[in-house]
Amino acid sequence: MSSRPVVCAALLACLPTSVACGIPLEMSESAPLNACDRSVECGPGATCADVSGQRACVSTSANLDGLILEIRPRASPELGAEVSHLLAIDAASGFPPQDPGGQVHSVDLTIPMPARVEATVRLGGSYCEGRTGGLPPLTGGQFPVKVEFRRIAPILGLPTQSYSTLSEPDGADGQRFQLSIPAGDYHISLIPQARGDCADDIPPPIFLPNQVVPEQWTLGINAEAPAVLQGSLQVPVRVRVDGWKLDLVDPQTGSALSQVGLLEQAEPDPEATSTQVGFSVKFYWTDKDKSPLIRLRPRDGVPRPTVYWELAALALQGSTGNLNLSLLQLDAAARRVEGQTIDEDGNPVLSAVRIQSAIIDRAPTAAYKLDTETDANGLFRADLPPGEYVLFTQPINDTTKAAVKQPLKFAAGDDCYCGQSVVIPEAGTLRGRVQGPMGELMDGASVFAVPSRGQVTPYIGQVLTPGPLLPRQASGVLREGAFSIGIDPGEFDFSVRPTPGSAYPWLVRPRLTVSAMDAAITDLDLAISYPAVLQGVVRDASGARLGDATVVAWLPVQGATAQETRGVQIGETRSAADGSYVLPLPPSMSR
Repeated sequence: MSSRPVVCAALLACLPTSVACGIPLEMSESAPLNACDRSVECGPGATCADVSGQRACVSTSANLDGLILEIRPRASPELGAEVSHLLAIDAASGFPPQDPGGQVHSVDLTIPMPARVEATVRLGGSYCEGRTGGLPPLTGGQFPVKVEFRRIAPILGLPTQSYSTLSEPDGADGQRFQLSIPAGDYHISLIPQARGDCADDIPPPIFLPNQVVPEQWTLGINAEAPAVLQGSLQVPVRVRVDGWKLDLVDPQTGSALSQVGLLEQAEPDPEATSTQVGFSVKFYWTDKDKSPLIRLRPRDGVPRPTVYWELAALALQGSTGNLNLSLLQLDAAARRVEGQTIDEDGNPVLSAVRIQSAIIDRAPTAAYKLDTETDANGLFRADLPPGEYVLFTQPINDTTKAAVKQPLKFAAGDDCYCGQSVVIPEAGTLRGRVQGPMGELMDGASVFAVPSRGQVTPYIGQVLTPGPLLPRQASGVLREGAFSIGIDPGEFDFSVRPTPGSAYPWLVRPRLTVSAMDAAITDLDLAISYPAVLQGVVRDASGARLGDATVVAWLPVQGATAQETRGVQIGETRSAADGSYVLPLPPSMSR
């Protein structure tokens, strides 16, 4: 047998991964260790090989095409966050399909030189005219700019990362900034900041989508005076829009493209059926292939929907002046809605409740979303515009009950739409047994069920269409080789993660489906394989050894279409003080 008790502390101390000795004490007598003296101990499809100075059973085959390693050194003082580097491991430096000597491959991981971004920003226009004391207006270059680079993940599911900095004056009526970040694809936002002597008329943001950042990038952003979105909003006489916010946003990401205008509404004529409210905001429109969205948001706490208009449909011949917007279709008053979350026996269930519109009556481009909680009696209350909604309810601090999604539809009316019951079903159970390659019990291993990520939905789709009900993450620990955890219905990326330093790999099963039947039981009978191993040294861009760096392995999982391909995490380790790392990986993905 290749399983040896973890009480061999001296052996574990020799492993280079610094987390090897971090095994909880209560697991120390039972958690197995992958160790061997001869290949015959490993069984078919495996061999006994050297893994960083120790002998362990490793697989002789591997199928890890497309492997990506994410390297995260300690947090950078300059950027104020962990820097995330993505390194593709090709077949030449990774795992061939077959290797009779064992799938143990030495790969030094060198973080590439960061991309050096040096930029100047010139913003046209004048701002805050008529300042107190007769001071002249400010130019765009007199406003500091917050710069944010948001990485675009090459595969859905891989972590995104944001890096930001603040500009400084360049001495020539402009701003400048420098930033060192990993090369790659980014969305870039430049957001001018308020000044103490000018807070109400700030230059609008500039959004630069899908920018390729090379290793050395000298960028000059020269923006002329911004365009002006100007016009009037027709408002039903009984609707008040004082303090509502109007701006322009990118339809793909929801990034701001304009100033935020606060509407000011005069007292209506009692004889009139509607009033006109003027608006004027400055904006930059850099991506002419996509029409921005005009977004009108009510004040916080006002039970009215957010409304969207496509600018291109209104800006005839490209003109953004004298636009006419209307809220007349939203004349109906909000209706009181009350309900209760209960279990199947009628007992109240304390729950988080999200109410999201599917169709607002007479307003297909309006959206409403409310997040609230029930009281101890399971009661929730909301004032909602009439229409069709989806209620998402999730029990709070109760894993024996499941999250549930339920439609809600009501017409306009003055009375309370009360007595709505949301029955919270019993959670399902995900249970199973997990053995090692030779039948050893994998006690002490952690079990995770992480909700599978769906497709990336454009911003406008997210706000106008309720998404699927995402289950909660669930986790547990193997005891006597078995686990049993309460779980919501849905699709999960399931993994069993042996104790660090054991030389066993994770077992990963993507897109594991848990039935939506009430109190459904999903049984698994699983076996962990012997690993394919990457080992070597993590180095920074200068070649120096990099200790205490996190190394995370991701593998693309093919979906029904290319757009549904996404990355699933299949392993993780940390480099030791001398930069050395050992990363056991599953030789293939469990299906």
